[in-house]
Amino acid sequence: MTKSRQRKRVHRVARGKPKPGHIVAHNRRRRKGEILCHNHVLHTAATANGVHGFRWFTVCAPAGWDPASEEWEVCPCGWRPELGKHYAKADHVQWWHEQIKERGSLQAVYREVRRRQREYRNTDVG
Repeated sequence: MTKSRQRKRVHRVARGKPKPGHIVAHNRRRRKGEILCHNHVLHTAATANGVHGFRWFTVCAPAGWDPASEEWEVCPCGWRPELGKHYAKADHVQWWHEQIKERGSLQAVYREVRRRQREYRNTDVG
């Protein structure tokens, strides 16, 4: 990635006083008034930031603000349980609920995710 693209990515983080629901930081633990969130990329409990496009970040969430107003919902994916409750967009959360119900357990969903990741790794996308 070029330096100019790296700078652009940095500027996506809110500067000054952030508005509720805006991303305030990438790849650092949440602070008071923030919630931990991740993107929609398929992952398992131990997926690190950046692997297969998975990203986590913190979002401004002042007292009294409802994350659902920006379609953030508590995510049932089991990612990094030691960090506590985290959020994802509603459609991603719905996918996890459906997969857990269909496959019977979170571990079964992880097996499917790992299978898909292996399959993708072996695909020629060039």
